[in-house]
Amino acid sequence: MKILVAFDNSSASREAMKFALKLKPIVDEYLIVYVTPTVVGSGPTFDSYVPPSVYVKQEESADKVIKEAKEFVESEKINARFLQLDSSGDQVANVMVRAARDNSVDLIITGTRKLSGLSKVLLGSVSSELIKLSHIPVLVAPPQE
Repeated sequence: MKILVAFDNSSASREAMKFALKLKPIVDEYLIVYVTPTVVGSGPTFDSYVPPSVYVKQEESADKVIKEAKEFVESEKINARFLQLDSSGDQVANVMVRAARDNSVDLIITGTRKLSGLSKVLLGSVSSELIKLSHIPVLVAPPQE
């Protein structure tokens, strides 16, 4: 079995990783994925300038997340690949679903922050979008109480 774990080093993603590691007796490969979110919306009616320093900072943050993911699982003796993907204006969930499909993943595991109300509208919910978009089973690990 191949599992994709959505990881951004948040407490929610760390809980998802902990749960994913409980499945290691039946997992052949873990694909641990971080998707860099879009900095600024784009489109034909949206005109903006984003300084190059913002993109440099984003790359540094992505490198740090991948490094932290590697450290999180280093003692586990698992077969893991780490992917850092750029959303390039797309939804993070769409990028995850494509990565899962392109890598023949059997299960996607993600965490949730249990957003509701205005927070959910403003921040979005990657876990909810994954469930809606994916043709691959999605397991959502709850946050630690």
